[in-house]
Amino acid sequence: MESLALAVAILVSPAFYGGPIALLLSFFRPKAMSSFRRWFIIVLAIASTCVGIFLIVENISRGSTLIGALGLSTGLGSLWQLKRYRKQTP
Repeated sequence: MESLALAVAILVSPAFYGGPIALLLSFFRPKAMSSFRRWFIIVLAIASTCVGIFLIVENISRGSTLIGALGLSTGLGSLWQLKRYRKQTP
């Protein structure tokens, strides 16, 4: 049973933690964003978006659907912020 709980925690953590962290990192804009930070945000956002879509499509329970929606919305929101930031800076 412990291995099942560990597998679920590994599966859900990118959507539950990765998306909000990526969104918070994309809101704080210094004058010049480093390429490492940009790639870190992109990796977290893509992981949370993919896991979020998986959790929504699989329709396991309402809780997993809500966590999937959280991961999907925050992942796409952080990618949108990066795109918007990229247009504003010359």
